[in-house]
Amino acid sequence: MNKVLYIISATFLMISSVFAHDLSFKHDHGKWSFKKVNGTACSIFQIPVSEKGDYTKRGTVLFYVFKEDSAEYVRIDAGYPYDPNKYVKVSIDGNNYQFFGENDSAWSMKDDRLIIDAMKAGKELTVVGYSQRGTETKDTYTLIGFTNAYNSMQKDC
Repeated sequence: MNKVLYIISATFLMISSVFAHDLSFKHDHGKWSFKKVNGTACSIFQIPVSEKGDYTKRGTVLFYVFKEDSAEYVRIDAGYPYDPNKYVKVSIDGNNYQFFGENDSAWSMKDDRLIIDAMKAGKELTVVGYSQRGTETKDTYTLIGFTNAYNSMQKDC
């Protein structure tokens, strides 16, 4: 019995380490960081410069742009499960975009290229989301350094 528990525990730890957020940075571009995920995938990401909301516990909060081969997409990790019945609102310098929440992540409902282009031209990005408990959160990110981080991702990935 102890051997079985040991094997299950060891397997769980190995799997957890593969999927855990690795916040080690390869390049630093202002608040944006670049990370090579594997041979063909890269990401740039940022933790919020400001987090607002009436919550007691929240996990890791990140805004990502991923690139794998020629595909690019935008993703948000909220640190809590989103309310599946409400959209997540992303605002870039006053221009609004709707994202859909799935578990603790949110994905763009439009062409991600439009959002990436707006991020390159913008100064500030805000994310307003709602937890399954109804708690509203507002996270603010700076876009200073985003274009440099994005260009590093294009070059190195």
